[in-house]
Amino acid sequence: MFRLVRGTGHILDVLDVLHRDRLALRTHDGAFPAMDLTARHPHTGELLSTVKFMVQTLTAAGELQRELQRELTYDGLRAAEAKGSKGGRRPAVTAETTDAVRTAYVEWPGAFRGGRPARRSAS
Repeated sequence: MFRLVRGTGHILDVLDVLHRDRLALRTHDGAFPAMDLTARHPHTGELLSTVKFMVQTLTAAGELQRELQRELTYDGLRAAEAKGSKGGRRPAVTAETTDAVRTAYVEWPGAFRGGRPARRSAS
């Protein structure tokens, strides 16, 4: 469910669309197996208050989890930066290799000049 929606308001909108289109959303595993997340009151047609409560609680827990993960990632990057490390992947090509290729390209006789390849004389 956390990958389906972005927040509490969004999941309730999704559930309304599912109800409008007469579709059901049921969980088959996890914390609440076989729970119908689109169950409505038979007379009013409104989402059952218990279902709404469960959906809001689960969504709030998902939002909390995402926020905590974001904070921990940020804290880890700041700690690594304080130690002199840099976040992200290491380059696949070393800086020396990149510089050598750049230099060879610039010094190559057929290097591009003015947006067009340099022409060689036919001699």
